[in-house]
Amino acid sequence: MAPATMPDFTAEERSYIFAVGAHDNQDSGLYRVLSGAAYFLPSMAIGCYGLWEESFKMLGIGFVTLIVSLCWGFYTEWRNAHIERTGRTVFAKLRQAIESRSVAD
Repeated sequence: MAPATMPDFTAEERSYIFAVGAHDNQDSGLYRVLSGAAYFLPSMAIGCYGLWEESFKMLGIGFVTLIVSLCWGFYTEWRNAHIERTGRTVFAKLRQAIESRSVAD
């Protein structure tokens, strides 16, 4: 039987493995919905208050906070896409190592 060869991970990939391996919990869908609502509900409340009071100033503040929240959401998605690409490279290397080991067996 051939010795198992370990994939050659980069430093970023190793830190990804240790970060993911350190957490045994996964955020529930409810948690993600509530954390998303925490970004958008305040701006919606400010905007509704501005409509109720017919205050363009408050309506503008609500709109600006909504835009800031959307920008933060786009940044978070961009950052998660980078993390996901790193995860895909890790799993591609692991798959290649498993397949080469299966051929050797």
